[in-house]
Amino acid sequence: MKKHLVLLVILLLQTATVFLSAQSKPKAGDTISGVVITDRGGLTMVTVTERDASDRIVAYAVTDFEGKFSFKLVNPQDRIVVDSVKYETVDIPIDKTYLRIKMKEKVTLHPEGPAIPFPLREAADVVDSIDMSEFENLM
Repeated sequence: MKKHLVLLVILLLQTATVFLSAQSKPKAGDTISGVVITDRGGLTMVTVTERDASDRIVAYAVTDFEGKFSFKLVNPQDRIVVDSVKYETVDIPIDKTYLRIKMKEKVTLHPEGPAIPFPLREAADVVDSIDMSEFENLM
């Protein structure tokens, strides 16, 4: 009975040690990894950067086809900035080594409607005629 109790205590101590070490703040040189997602799944080609206090990029990664990324942390005092074309930029502190980042789509309104690079004409305004006599001697 004492053996079982001792084994149980050792197991609990090991579990507590693993849990506490997983919760510690990241250090320089640690690998920061994670996934960038939306409601529809992982996002491809999203830029994940570590930026210092002067907003300089000191480390970066680009997400793969599943939205996964990883890079080596330069300074734990920096922050993570996640940026993509159709999504709002996310700026978060570095407080853990694995990040699950959910992106929100940007809402852009065009008060005048969509931008069209050329003027539209009604189909009724287009008139063309062909003189068939030009084609009679071709065959």
